[in-house]
Amino acid sequence: MMLRRLVPWVFVVVVIGAGAGWYLLTRPEPLSDEQQIVRLIADVQRAVEQRKTSDVMRYVSDDYHDRRGLDRLDVQRLVIAGARNRATMDLSVQVTSIEVQGDSATFTAEVDYSVGGPAMPGRSNHLTVSAELRRERGGWKVISAEGWQDAESAYFQ
Repeated sequence: MMLRRLVPWVFVVVVIGAGAGWYLLTRPEPLSDEQQIVRLIADVQRAVEQRKTSDVMRYVSDDYHDRRGLDRLDVQRLVIAGARNRATMDLSVQVTSIEVQGDSATFTAEVDYSVGGPAMPGRSNHLTVSAELRRERGGWKVISAEGWQDAESAYFQ
C-alpha cells in the first residue's frame, strides 16, 4: 500500500528531474555584455527604421541626459515626431568600440543614414555616435548619447 502511494511521487520526481536536465543541457549560453550591447544597437536600428517608438524607448534610461540638455522625454518627443514622418530612414551601423566596466559601458558607432532611400556610400549622411550605458533592471539602457542629434535636421526637413 505504501509502495503504491510512493510510485506516483517517484514518477513526478523523475519527470521533473529529466525536464530540468534537458533544460540545463539545451539552453543557450547567456550573452556576454558586449553581445547584449550589440543586440541593443541592432534592436534600436531596426526600431528606428520601422518607426516603432516604444521599441526605441525601451532602451533609453529614465535618467537619460545628454550634453545638449535633452532628457528622456525630449528624446521620446523626437522619436515620436520621426515616426510620424512618412519618409523612410535607412541606417547602416558599424560598431567601432565597446567598453564594459561593471555595470557601466560605452560604445562608439559609425552610422550612415539616408532619408527616403537606401543608405549607400557617397549618397548618405554620416554620424559618429557615442553612448554611455548602464545596466538597469531589464538590461542595458542608454543614459547619454552624443552625435545622433545631428540627424534630426536631415530627418525633419
